Amino acid sequence: MRFITAASVLLSLLMASEGKELLNRQASCDTYVVSNMTGGFRTRTFIDFSNAQEGDNTQQFLVANSFYTSNWDVYIDPGPLTHTFTPNNVKLGNGALELKVSAHPGGNAKVVSAEIGTTYSFKYGSVRTYLKSSTTPGVCEGNFLYANRFNEVDWEILTSTIDTDAPCVPKGIWATNQALVEGGQKTSDIVPFTFDPRADFHEYRIDWSADATRFYIDGQFKTMLTDNVPEIAGPWLWNAWSNGQECWSQGPPTADSVTRIRSIEIFRDFVEVPTGTVCNV
Repeated sequence: MRFITAASVLLSLLMASEGKELLNRQASCDTYVVSNMTGGFRTRTFIDFSNAQEGDNTQQFLVANSFYTSNWDVYIDPGPLTHTFTPNNVKLGNGALELKVSAHPGGNAKVVSAEIGTTYSFKYGSVRTYLKSSTTPGVCEGNFLYANRFNEVDWEILTSTIDTDAPCVPKGIWATNQALVEGGQKTSDIVPFTFDPRADFHEYRIDWSADATRFYIDGQFKTMLTDNVPEIAGPWLWNAWSNGQECWSQGPPTADSVTRIRSIEIFRDFVEVPTGTVCNV
């Protein structure tokens, strides 16, 4: 039995008041300033999936919040299987947006996967995704800028190697700037987990500026990449997929995999000089 005390009621009211105050303060901001980044951002977008219910109209909600769902086959990733993104594998439910990778039936069948992206592009930003990883092995969970294959930043979780090394894939979460030129070498760092990302939601953040990409988990700085920093604007994407590649996603999954996103926060529209009411975020 749960007992409700006057103190707990007061604490709840204070937290609600503080939350409303924070929202009101951010709504009145002219420029958002991010630590360790010069300049600032004019636009804050916050998408909250926490009230999502089974049966909600997913496509309507995503379109209203300037997202699209991918609907195509992917052949460019080296692997034994093709994966295909379908809107049917993106849905609202259980207080989150769910990205499903369907259990693979075997043979050469495509791996049915899920992806969403922003309908707008931007150059430089801070993107914060509150995500809970799948418990099903054999899936790559991506949160990334994709302007083109030479201007890409990735924060990726491989569900087969979260806490266990594979022969050609070390355990941990991958921070990557893809090569800026044909034949170039990408820049990567592997960050060991200090928690189980399958057990709860955590914030995965990328700060992209002209000089570097910086990667955070739950507000804690993890790594910085200064080579191959993307140079052009592009949309941001989130996906879950597999192609059976032994040295990357592994799999394909033999059971349905579900990656859950509770919220997405984006700071964009970069300005070199903050003006007006400045908010530190």
